[in-house]
Amino acid sequence: MERGKWKEESVPVFTGIIEATAKVLSNASGSLEIECPTTFTDLRIGSSISVAGVCLTIKKLNKKCIQFDVIAETLSKTTLGSYKEGDRVNLERAMKADGRLDGHIVQGHVEATGKVVSVSSSIPRPLPPEEEGENAHKPQMGGNMLFFSRNLRKKMTESESLLWKALRYDQIGVRFRRQFVLETRIMDFYAPSAKLCIEVDGGVHDSPTQKKEDLVRDQYLLKDHGIHTLRFANEEILKDRKNVVHIIQNFLKNVSPPPPEEGLGVEVNIVVPTALLPNIIPKGSIAIDGVSLTVASIEGDRITVALIPHTWENTTLGTLKEGDCVNIETDILARHAQKLKASS
Repeated sequence: MERGKWKEESVPVFTGIIEATAKVLSNASGSLEIECPTTFTDLRIGSSISVAGVCLTIKKLNKKCIQFDVIAETLSKTTLGSYKEGDRVNLERAMKADGRLDGHIVQGHVEATGKVVSVSSSIPRPLPPEEEGENAHKPQMGGNMLFFSRNLRKKMTESESLLWKALRYDQIGVRFRRQFVLETRIMDFYAPSAKLCIEVDGGVHDSPTQKKEDLVRDQYLLKDHGIHTLRFANEEILKDRKNVVHIIQNFLKNVSPPPPEEGLGVEVNIVVPTALLPNIIPKGSIAIDGVSLTVASIEGDRITVALIPHTWENTTLGTLKEGDCVNIETDILARHAQKLKASS
């Protein structure tokens, strides 16, 4: 919701966990129109959405687009006026009363903009598609197995694709390969460093015969190769991918020490207005273009935030470059603490 416009029935709150990005369709004369994500099925006129970190109220709506009015104060204090047709913006719907607060409390009241001065990436480059599932010992593979595994990679099921988005690019600390060939077997996902195989099972695996075959296969991988297997049904991934990833992460913690933070993310250095600095603390929370982030360090008027691969890939922060301006909202708890300190 824009500053100065309040709904009598509610005050929206966000978490800084971006749900989708959308393309700007038009932006002129205080009217912003963006694509409507297909997953945003519960919107209505008057709903609040965080757009690049700015809380706006829906004026018009249909299945393809969402339109907002943007007042002069919002245009003067945010980057919304600079967006052109084709640019993408971060989106988050207002948090439900019974929702989970995964990020931090974000109001969508952008205080000012900051300028990106540098972006240093240490995210490992993704493997080329033809190597994502290749075994180091290619001579041991039959040509048919390689051909079959490559075809499987091109035609992943919906649940496999969904899980792959959470596993690839070392997002949970280890590198996974997909449709990995080992002798005469193909593993859906395999992490060589952790010796972990992940199988995504369809309905055919529910039959007693197939369950027996799966058990034999899992025992073979463990006894002959030291590879543990975790199995998940399609429905588990489609309904609750976060829980599936949580189970995988817990397993990895038990088989190997947690990976160092270095080398797994991106550091973005931003110059912020000095007026905001009292409300920014190291290891505290901050919202950048609507994304909930942790302040890694502060030096003068420059802050550093670290992005994990998932954030880099699934928000507009992945396109940031030197000279770009970003919307900034400091932590509301830090602001209140400063207010109390000043009045005491």
